[in-house]
Amino acid sequence: MKRMLFTTMALAIMVLLAKFTFAQSSNTEKIPDDRYYYAYISVEGKALSKKLKVQVDLGDTPEQIEKGKIYSGHLTNKKSYAAVLNYMIENQFELVNTLGLNSSYKGTGETSGIIFIMKKKSSYNENKDR
Repeated sequence: MKRMLFTTMALAIMVLLAKFTFAQSSNTEKIPDDRYYYAYISVEGKALSKKLKVQVDLGDTPEQIEKGKIYSGHLTNKKSYAAVLNYMIENQFELVNTLGLNSSYKGTGETSGIIFIMKKKSSYNENKDR
């Protein structure tokens, strides 16, 4: 009886040991698909004009700075905040948050602009280079 119990226990241990020894992790080479990069877009009204001044900040690498300048140049002089948002959405960005730029002069508060925080899903290869 003791020998049968010992044999059964030894067999169970060998099966468990084999299972864990040859087990493979299913996500060792899984490519992340939830990587984003963000844009900080400051939109202000120009003095004595209905046109907007837009500054797009995509980051601090030379490529990001250059791309931010291109976006800024294209969006500056738009007449509508919605036009700025629509353009960025056409370029696969999605709105994350908005912040109001408030100024105060002699106790009166007014909104002088808006900051849009947007994100864009990037491919694995884009993030790998960063």
